[in-house]
Amino acid sequence: MSKLHVRHIREALERSYAGLIDFSDVGDASEAHKSKLFLTRALAAFAIQRFTNLTPNEAAETVVDGSNDNGIDAIFIDRTNSRVFLVQSKWDGNGTGTIGLGDSRNFIAGFRDLTNERFDRFNPRIKAMQPEISEALSDYDIRFTLAVVTTGSTELAKPVQEVYEDFLQEMNYGNETYAETEIIGLQDLHAAVAQGTSGSSIDLDLTLESWGTISEPYEAYYGIVGAPVIGEWYERYGDRLFAKNLRNALGNTLVNSNLIETLTSETDHFWYFNNGVTVLCDRVRKNQRGANTRNFGHFSLTGASVVNGAQTVASISNALRRASDKVEGARVWVRFISLEGCPPDFATAVTRATNTQNTVESRDFVALDPEQGRLRTEMLLSLQKTYAIKRGDQPPTLATGCTITDATVALACASRDPNLAVQAKSTIGRLWESTEKPPYSILFNPSVTAYKVWRTVGVLRAVDASLAKERQIRDGRARAIAVQGNRIIAHLVFRQIDMSRIDSPDENWEKQLESVSDLTRTVLNLLTQHVEDAYGNNYITSLFKNATRCRDLVDRVRNDLAGSASRDLNEI
Repeated sequence: MSKLHVRHIREALERSYAGLIDFSDVGDASEAHKSKLFLTRALAAFAIQRFTNLTPNEAAETVVDGSNDNGIDAIFIDRTNSRVFLVQSKWDGNGTGTIGLGDSRNFIAGFRDLTNERFDRFNPRIKAMQPEISEALSDYDIRFTLAVVTTGSTELAKPVQEVYEDFLQEMNYGNETYAETEIIGLQDLHAAVAQGTSGSSIDLDLTLESWGTISEPYEAYYGIVGAPVIGEWYERYGDRLFAKNLRNALGNTLVNSNLIETLTSETDHFWYFNNGVTVLCDRVRKNQRGANTRNFGHFSLTGASVVNGAQTVASISNALRRASDKVEGARVWVRFISLEGCPPDFATAVTRATNTQNTVESRDFVALDPEQGRLRTEMLLSLQKTYAIKRGDQPPTLATGCTITDATVALACASRDPNLAVQAKSTIGRLWESTEKPPYSILFNPSVTAYKVWRTVGVLRAVDASLAKERQIRDGRARAIAVQGNRIIAHLVFRQIDMSRIDSPDENWEKQLESVSDLTRTVLNLLTQHVEDAYGNNYITSLFKNATRCRDLVDRVRNDLAGSASRDLNEI
């Protein structure tokens, strides 16, 4: 049976990727070698398609397999959703092999070199992606998916499993998930190619509570469904549910964490707090049972696809796995739209419209805080500067003002607590979660003046400008530290500046700014040294989002700076 499944997968890859896979790097290799190479590379492209909505041609373009690929066979950067997908593919003609220890170590080592921007260790295909990869690594919200796809078994030997467990433990901590691994084996692949040819339709039977209907111009139904029903959809069909959606589930984002928190702690409020789920269907049929009442309606959905609410669906599934007893009573608002009788492009129009409407973010609620209005007025009257606090406000130029985001990051870095600088780096939304309690009330309160806001923003901009120059003359981990450590570096620079007169209108703040460039360079050099000494095996991308390790690094650098200052005094 294994060999039969392998043959089915091979034939599917040949149908999808014939003529699309690049062999320009293999020269006069034998046909047998090219055939094996085609299957390995097509398998990597297929894995990318599994995670994205790319076409076969687009997926083939993501393949970077070849000499010096450092264990990475395909790379796709999804900037819209802040995700990076890395694939390692292994073709096993017998369907019985598994992933070796060397394979897993190579893959993780390749990830480390990639995120440390050691592009000299990679082949031309990956080097050509350097600007795009570097830009993605500068994204505070970036998340990584490392997928191993093989026509062999997903059963891992203990040493191999430990490689991935150690990697995840290093990358993830607390409630934050910055990286995930997936092992896609023979059975998963066979099911996927089978879905691509026949039986791919998702058909659902369910009961709608308090249901209603719209018949013109197109047929649709709406009502309430129990959360466990929707969670079961995801458990059964996974990301196939979102085949027509713009994106799949995004993992442990701040929004999804809040959804899970509401489901498990405020179950009765979930229907009121959540926008619900929209499902497109090839056909909707209502059972005649209970036809005379709108209390409950029984429906059959053919060709169902969730086009809005993917995060809700996945979060319900996650919450059910964590605390099913607490989620049982949660209810979800659902819309079913039948595509029967609709124009050919209607499904695409619905998907686009339901996913591009403006969403309300925590920043929008912060804009209502009276303290923000006060600061905006003070900035204008005292400094003749613009303070943009609402999304949609025209961002001022560097010379004429700043935004609430600029102010939040600057004040967080200027705080004596390095944890706030870490949050500004990793999850700035948490700094705005509530205007009535910390951390927001630490950053913005009646004692914060327009002078403090504008001057801390000035320091932060000076630090960023200095780091931009340093990144041009550094490479590898040293450069990555200058990118990922920017907020902790700013925090350390602030701790070296005399802030006692920051609120004084008469203070010559330009004099303080003159020292920022040299301080930034000094702090960066010390920080780089301590990162290599204490955390030389850590991933730079996650290191500066780890509050405990950042506090340790801050203490180490500050001790060095204090010792240097003491030596200078003794020499006077």
